[in-house]
Amino acid sequence: MNIRRGMTMIEVMIAVAILAAVMAVGWGSYAISTDHQQRMQEINERIHGVEQAVNRIVRDMSTAFITTHGDDESQTEIRYQTGFLGDRKRVDFTSMGYVRMFRDEKVGDQSEISYFVKEMRNEDGDLDTYLVRREQAPINDDFTRGGTILPLLDHVISFRLQYWDDSKAEMSVGDDGWIDEWDTEKSDYSGRLPSRVRIEIEIEDPLGGDEPMLITTQAQIHLTEALNF
Repeated sequence: MNIRRGMTMIEVMIAVAILAAVMAVGWGSYAISTDHQQRMQEINERIHGVEQAVNRIVRDMSTAFITTHGDDESQTEIRYQTGFLGDRKRVDFTSMGYVRMFRDEKVGDQSEISYFVKEMRNEDGDLDTYLVRREQAPINDDFTRGGTILPLLDHVISFRLQYWDDSKAEMSVGDDGWIDEWDTEKSDYSGRLPSRVRIEIEIEDPLGGDEPMLITTQAQIHLTEALNF
């Protein structure tokens, strides 16, 4: 005799409870995995942004230049001013690395560039500390003013610079060639640029830790002597 026995209501409820528990565990693991992947993506994007910012600064500084054009007192009009003015927290210089944004843009490859830290509003309307880049093309009669200021890197704690003086390094040994200021308007630096610039950027830890991340690199300037034309 065959006896066909169905599931009781209690057995059904137990089965449903077990299934719900299994699904909850699976969903929790999936949610944790998704959050982890999203967090890692944000960290990677942050690090990539830092790398791009540093590469941009190094590339710009490598094309810095100055000229003796306009220094002749017999000239009645100075059409533009080249120079290099830097301290520990900001640098302004003229560059040959301008990239035209529009096909018919009537400018050459020369521009003014600045890097410094500035407080700006973020997308949420809150104040944040940014490393910014100023660019003006073509060069005008004041290479430290004008142009457009755009944010380059956010959550910046500090931005520090030093400049390598070849003439000072020749008289000493080690790292004594590093100085904190460079101004081509001063006689000691007239007609020449630093051969290297040391760049330090301190940002908040992308991993969310209390210790900030410090990025240190150097930019090499190729044209260290003034061009005469």
